[in-house]
Amino acid sequence: MPRLRELGEQFLIKYLLDRTFVDESAALPPGDDAAALWYSGMLVTSVDTLVWETDVPQDLTWFEAGWKAVASAVSDIAAKGATPRYLLVSLGLNPEMEFSDFEKLVQGVGQSCRHHGASIIGGDLSRQSSPTATVTVIGSADKVIPRNGARPGDILATTGLFGKTYAGLHATIYGKTADEELLQSIRRPVARVLEGRLLAESGAVTASVDSSDGLAESIHLLAEASGVGFVVEELPLDSLAEEYCRRNGLDVFEAVFYGGEEYELVFTVKPGWESFLKQLFESKGLKIYFIGRAVEKLGVRVRAPGFEGVLERRGWDVFQTRPASSR
Repeated sequence: MPRLRELGEQFLIKYLLDRTFVDESAALPPGDDAAALWYSGMLVTSVDTLVWETDVPQDLTWFEAGWKAVASAVSDIAAKGATPRYLLVSLGLNPEMEFSDFEKLVQGVGQSCRHHGASIIGGDLSRQSSPTATVTVIGSADKVIPRNGARPGDILATTGLFGKTYAGLHATIYGKTADEELLQSIRRPVARVLEGRLLAESGAVTASVDSSDGLAESIHLLAEASGVGFVVEELPLDSLAEEYCRRNGLDVFEAVFYGGEEYELVFTVKPGWESFLKQLFESKGLKIYFIGRAVEKLGVRVRAPGFEGVLERRGWDVFQTRPASSR
């Protein structure tokens, strides 16, 4: 199988262009110097970079890494209530990379794009010793949800349960037997696009953030931005993750609050709107979990059965945390 250096940049660009689907609204053809789009309404955009040394566990395939790069970027605008429309994908690759691995990476990016309802409209290729994938997302929204809107009395909620990625990553690194759902949480994460849009359109939500840096960090981010405190009264612990942790002697508190990369949404709801929002989600086959409340006193505390105390602020920090292969 040839190496990228043997094929050259122009061949790789043509390969990418032939396999990315461009939205019909694009005013310039694929491969031009820029992308031009007819656009109206509110534009929401974000960018995220996947770095192999820190963000990709050793056992993740190239396909899975490509999938994750897109899901991670889309999750940020999903937390704002936006729908992804277009992606710019820039890949930094080692010239010694085999073309077959490049193919799998592109397939992962493309399939994740399709799953999340977005089109690739451009990007860039560059030479790097350690691979990276930078994904810029351009989306649209009628309403957006900020981080700083929580008020004392608001209800703290999430779109899902936690601990799966903590357990799945542990199983991946140490070769442990684990339920497929736990492993898939690492291999095929999904951004909560529909959930985010429902939250924004409901008029019931005051603040929102995604949980890619860990549930504890997400709650602290909401608290810091809104100038409130939080009391967590229920641990949103996934049952499969709980079983795995008990079986392998792992701390379920760590699994819930410090796993990271769940891509669930963490948000606050106006008091009295809980039933409405729950019914709205159930009508779409979705679930919502109410786990606490916002209070005037600053800080984040846990007062759940079996757990009580201050919730330490620890989460993913690109300049401090150990590489993904050793987390």
